[in-house]
Formats: sequence, C-alpha cells, structure tokens
Amino acid sequence: MKSLGNKKDKNDLGLLKIYLKYKLFYSWGDIVGGDIAKYIIPQDVNFSVLYVYTYSSAWANSFQYLKLDIIKKINKFLGYKLIEDVQFTRFNKNRKNNYSLVLEKKINLGSYIRRVEITDDDVDKINRETASIEDEDLKSILQRVYMKNIQLKKLKEKYGWKHCQKCGRLTSPENKYCYNCQRELKEEKQNQIAEILLEVPWMRYQEMTKYVDCTIDMLNKQRTKLVQILAGRLRPGIDYPENDKDDCTYSMEAQTVVMMYKSIPPDKLNEAILKDVIFKLRYDTAYWENKQKKG
Repeated sequence: MKSLGNKKDKNDLGLLKIYLKYKLFYSWGDIVGGDIAKYIIPQDVNFSVLYVYTYSSAWANSFQYLKLDIIKKINKFLGYKLIEDVQFTRFNKNRKNNYSLVLEKKINLGSYIRRVEITDDDVDKINRETASIEDEDLKSILQRVYMKNIQLKKLKEKYGWKHCQKCGRLTSPENKYCYNCQRELKEEKQNQIAEILLEVPWMRYQEMTKYVDCTIDMLNKQRTKLVQILAGRLRPGIDYPENDKDDCTYSMEAQTVVMMYKSIPPDKLNEAILKDVIFKLRYDTAYWENKQKKG
C-alpha cells in the first residue's frame, strides 16, 4: 500500500492516503471518543490538513486545546503521519440522518405539508381562533394559514425538531435555540463582553470565559470595535502628547485604550508602549476616517 502513494506530491493522496483518509473517517469515534465524535465531524483531508465541522461554538473552542493530542492519536492509530494540522470548515458534507431534506427546502415542501393529517381537535382550534372574524373571505384565508402552520409544526416534529430552550418555538435538531433567540443571546453576550472590557480592559480570553460563554472571535471583534470607538475620541495635546516637545501626559482614557489594545494590565504600561500604540492608532483612525469621507 505504501508504494502506491506519491510521496513527492503532498496534494496527491495516492491509493494509500485515500485508504487512510476513509479509514480515519470510518474509525473517527474510536480515535477521538464518542463525546467528541458527536460534535466534531471530519469532512476532508487536503495537504495533510484534516478539515472538520461542528455546529457548536463551545466545542470548537474546546477542540483547539485538544488538537495536538488528537493529531497524535490519529497518526498513531493509522500508523502513518497523515495529519499535520486540523482546521474547521463552515461546510458540513455529512448531514445528520434525522435532518430532513424536506425541511431544508431542497424538495417541494408544500406537497409534504399537504399530506400531514388534520384532526378534529385541530379544526376546532382553528375555528376558535377565527370565530370573531365577520368577513367570511378573510376568515377563510386565515383558517388556511392556521391550518398550514399546524401542519408545518407537525411535520417538523416528525423529523425530530425540538422546542427552543428559550422561547419554545420549534427549531432544527442540532440547535438548542431558534434563530431569533440565537441572535438575541449573541447580542447579550456581545454587550456583556463590552461591559467587562470597559471595566477590565486588559482581560484575556481565558479569563473572559469565566464570566461569559463566548468564542475568542466574539471577544476579539468586541475588543477591536471598542478600541476603534475609544481611540477616535482621544484628543491630541489633551489625552496624549501631540509631539515630543508636548508637556501633556497620557490621560486615563488613553491608557485604557492601550491596555485594551495590548491586553496588558496597568502595571505593565510604560511610556514606550503608550507612545507606540497611540501613534499606531492615530494612523489607523486617520486612515479609516479619510477612507469613509472619500467613500
């Protein structure tokens, strides 16, 4: 088998590497364990990189700390150094079996909804909901809408959709929360991160996770956003020296921006760091302001 692979071309898997690739996918649960395999799904191997997918940001973060150990386990299991790195991809080639193509709207959803049985209790409920409507045409339209909603709900339940843990609406099997609640929760986390950074501007990701269940990307985006806003408010000659001859000192606002930008506590600040960061932020702020004006 080893003689079948082209070792000179890293992108040419050859028969050996193709065999090992599918052996890896087939034995994924045995290699990483059932708990990880449930949430981290292998997708492809290319240039010695294993691409995996997850629908859970928490597991994506946790997996980063396990990555090196997982790579060792994979190569030891295969008896061949097939994998050198693991990266996440946004695309899932292997959909869960209970996630129906009907509900992804890849086939005619209407035809499946029409097949869902309506019970006498459903009809009674629809009649109660529309009893106060006097216009018969409007009542007929609303009754059809109610009926479609009931049928769609039953169809989702048939294919394993579950209730959102926050609002109770039905959501796809792999999500704890519906789309609206996911967006609201994300906004809440972003606000929490911003509030904490304003209080403790030097806080790093490991510390932040003690207070907010977030990804490192969420923290970095909020940090960058706050730095841009706060740096734009700094006034030369007032919050920081405009030149080497200026007697002005660095204000608390300027120090806060630098601590947030560098993720360093107050005792690590010095004039060289303050000067370097403020100069860089002045340049970046002027650049983006000028670009926005031209746009």
